[in-house]
Amino acid sequence: MINGKPADLPFGGSCTWQLPPDGCCSSYARTVLASTMKSLALSEEAIDDGALAVSELVTNAFLHAGVPARFEPIRVPELWLWARTHPRKELVVTVFDTHRDKLPRLGTGDLLDSHGKGLGIVAALSSAWGCHPSRSQLGEPPIPGKATWFALPLPPSWPCSGRSLHSVVAAQRLLMLLAVRGFEGKRHSDLTGTSVVMAGGLKVHIDQDAFAWHNDDGTPCRHPLLDLQETAEHIICSLEAAGMARS
Repeated sequence: MINGKPADLPFGGSCTWQLPPDGCCSSYARTVLASTMKSLALSEEAIDDGALAVSELVTNAFLHAGVPARFEPIRVPELWLWARTHPRKELVVTVFDTHRDKLPRLGTGDLLDSHGKGLGIVAALSSAWGCHPSRSQLGEPPIPGKATWFALPLPPSWPCSGRSLHSVVAAQRLLMLLAVRGFEGKRHSDLTGTSVVMAGGLKVHIDQDAFAWHNDDGTPCRHPLLDLQETAEHIICSLEAAGMARS
């Protein structure tokens, strides 16, 4: 079952799926991602690349999940999809799992090797990939884990030119996205349309153009308002990393 609408991706929306807790998870992920990318009128080449890359990530997450202890709930992976415009137009495909202690590593073997080639395939097919601490979107309550992602280039014709969100709407939606992930916050907006969202120790300024904040280490960040999902994930990553450093 899909959460979100593909048609909303150009407006800062996202799509999320809970993957089956069995060997069907890879084929399911391939099917739903390919179908969604097709509905977005992306090229057959991009769809094929995305389907193969997501299959590798989901297989990796499933194989390393391990068998839960007795009475422990099965924590199934999740698939997330959104678009970002900064630093370039890209479709971001993320697989979330709850095994933060098992980080993916890019092997040194040839892509034709029978073992350890999964992330090499992902790296070869995508414009970028990475892994960071995060929280589930569909768990109740949100579960700590890791997000492994890759990005695919979007065509120059991707329909985001001239589109944006109103700063107050963007602030409200960011606050909601953080709350879903377990970070309650507060919002203040003034008459000029500038807003401030405070959550988990971070203060995010939202003007007519962008979200802006400083990470726990002081690093400044700035993202366009259309990159709402990307911004929320960056903030979740920063808050999770700060919590891990303090624990």
